[in-house]
Amino acid sequence: MTYKEWLNRTVARFGISNADAELILANQVGIIPDPDADVDVRVAKTALCKEFGSIIPLANVSEGGYSVTWNWEAIKFWYNQTCGEIGLTPANAPKVRNRSRLW
Repeated sequence: MTYKEWLNRTVARFGISNADAELILANQVGIIPDPDADVDVRVAKTALCKEFGSIIPLANVSEGGYSVTWNWEAIKFWYNQTCGEIGLTPANAPKVRNRSRLW
């Protein structure tokens, strides 16, 4: 399986198009120089986590009787679990800072 195939199948679970998967591969060319190479899952997950915030839709869609909603808790869980698995700090992680010098 190639990076392109892996990414297309993985992002399909989130309702993300193949065009967005191509965009991820283009943006992460430093990590994945050849999308048609055999996939290293850790590298592919790293690229996906680095682009994750830009590919998830920001709003729910509804038109007439048609509505699309997202299970945000499941999406956040997947993102945080994947970041932890590959050793990245999630972008939404709280930052603890030492402010004792201000006292």
